[in-house]
Amino acid sequence: MTRWVFVFLSMLLALPAQAETPLDGYFTATKACPAYQSISRQTNPGNITLRPGTAYSLLAGNKDRPTHLWIVVPGAEPDRRWVEVDCGTRATDAEGRVDTPPPAPVPRTYRGTQYILAVNWQPAFCETVPRAGECRNQKPNSFEATNFTLHGLWPQPRDNQYCGVSRADQYASEDGRWRDLPRVDLPIALTRDLEIVMPGVQSQLDRHQWTKHGSCYGASQRDYFSDALDMMLALNASPVAELFAANIGKRITLSQVRDAFDAAFGPGAGERVSMTCAADGNRTLITELRIGLTGDITGPDDFASLIAAASPVDGGCRSGQVDAVGLR
Repeated sequence: MTRWVFVFLSMLLALPAQAETPLDGYFTATKACPAYQSISRQTNPGNITLRPGTAYSLLAGNKDRPTHLWIVVPGAEPDRRWVEVDCGTRATDAEGRVDTPPPAPVPRTYRGTQYILAVNWQPAFCETVPRAGECRNQKPNSFEATNFTLHGLWPQPRDNQYCGVSRADQYASEDGRWRDLPRVDLPIALTRDLEIVMPGVQSQLDRHQWTKHGSCYGASQRDYFSDALDMMLALNASPVAELFAANIGKRITLSQVRDAFDAAFGPGAGERVSMTCAADGNRTLITELRIGLTGDITGPDDFASLIAAASPVDGGCRSGQVDAVGLR
């Protein structure tokens, strides 16, 4: 008996000072929120964020009507973390008890294509939507004149969209009312980089992409856009971008594009790339490349291995013109 009393007291002492209300059950994340070691100091060793859709063991609340919950985040160090209550849900029955928790997600090795990196050739894209804000002031010396621009990073499969997003935000995203979507909260330096590589920020494309795709990425807005920009850095520093920049005003083929990917990122890389074209009068313009990726994105150097792990795809458009900056 004495032993069990000692164990019980030890468990109580293990609770942090903020944990005034022990709880049990599970907390299911709906947002990619930071998981803090300390509420007051907001320390977050490892920059841990919740993965939407994941159930975490629940330990305590910081008070009777908690603003934060103490949960177990497997793999974090330390693994006991505080998260804001509106970052997820606790399922309760009519009597206020926690329901039987859902089974914890089983980690798996992803087979097939995990993400699509969609990149635009911006001059051609702007021929299709000339009234877009980012298309009204193109210049020959601008970034998008000779580099690919970011459309989005899309978790797969295709229906993996709008995770934990309100219906109002989903409808606004689908209807093109992107100004009505919540602002993307990024550090100033990252915002500036994104505005260059994703000119569509002028039309709130960043809000739309986060709402539709980033919400299912399982990481913070900062990580989502940082990872996307890392992939863009690798692409724009490669022979693929050189191929396009050297052939402005000329027609190139899918085979040439795929060969450039093979040269840049290894044999077979080109088979993971599809090309999209659009008619513009008597011209066929290359508007977009979609690149399959699979694996953990940790930096630009991962690009070759991420492509190699994805599945081959149909190539799409067989040839098209590389458009020059400026509306025709």
